[in-house]
Amino acid sequence: MKNRTLIFAFFIFAVVALAIIGSLFRARSDQAKKLEVQGRELVAFSAEKDSITQVLADATQSINNVYNQVSNVAGAVAISRTLENIDNVNYKSEVASKLVGISEMVNSYKNQMKTAESRVISLKQRNAGFAQKVVVLEQTIKKLQETIVQQETRITQLSDELNITRAERDRYRADALAKAKSLLEKEKQLEATTEELNTAFFIIGKTDDLAKQGYIEKKGSVLIFGGAWKPSDSLKVDSNFQQINITKTLELPMKSKFYRIVSAHDQRLLSPQPNASEVSPYMLKISKPEKFWSQSKILIITED
Repeated sequence: MKNRTLIFAFFIFAVVALAIIGSLFRARSDQAKKLEVQGRELVAFSAEKDSITQVLADATQSINNVYNQVSNVAGAVAISRTLENIDNVNYKSEVASKLVGISEMVNSYKNQMKTAESRVISLKQRNAGFAQKVVVLEQTIKKLQETIVQQETRITQLSDELNITRAERDRYRADALAKAKSLLEKEKQLEATTEELNTAFFIIGKTDDLAKQGYIEKKGSVLIFGGAWKPSDSLKVDSNFQQINITKTLELPMKSKFYRIVSAHDQRLLSPQPNASEVSPYMLKISKPEKFWSQSKILIITED
């Protein structure tokens, strides 16, 4: 009887011992799994924290670079005040374009800070124990956000100082285009006027032929005696006249050395003079063309 009691007690002890050992084994296994999960979380946290830190380091350098660019543009804005008229507008357009580019960069960094801020909040939500480890990141983000706000304010101030809008720029460009077009038209008008002022016509022929064609007529005669050949009152320049530029054409081709000026021109400004001992044909040279053509731009010469 006593032996049976001992065997039973031993059995009970063994069962309890096995239960305790099993419980301890499961506890250790759970602890190991827990530690493994915590380890993975810590590794993921460290990687994310390092990634955010690198983003903030790059952003800090970039935002400092923006500060330098804003400072340079501020100097350009100051220079723009000393320029005048259309050059001022062109210069302002370039500076305004730089301001737009800088503003776009600042907006980009602003979005980066929002993303970084969201990533830090996500880290804290995943594990409350990580809260103290991201304080420095939170402070860095806050400082960068404040710097970005300051840069945005400065960019706005510079834009106001620059005082240029697309409408203003377009208006100045339209004015400049209109002025250039007007100047070109005036130059064309001046060129046409100059060409007209320098244009003259001449005709050389036999007296009878010119009279029959109605270019000349005898005036001042009494009955059929006396009088002198003069340009006809109904004289019109036609295709028989040759057109010249008086500043370029200073010589006229002659067939005979016996000639007479019928139109109102100073014969003394021609060489050779009529009936001179020149070999025919020859060139009739005009001296002082402005004076010679001042009386009339239509020259009529008879050769007999």
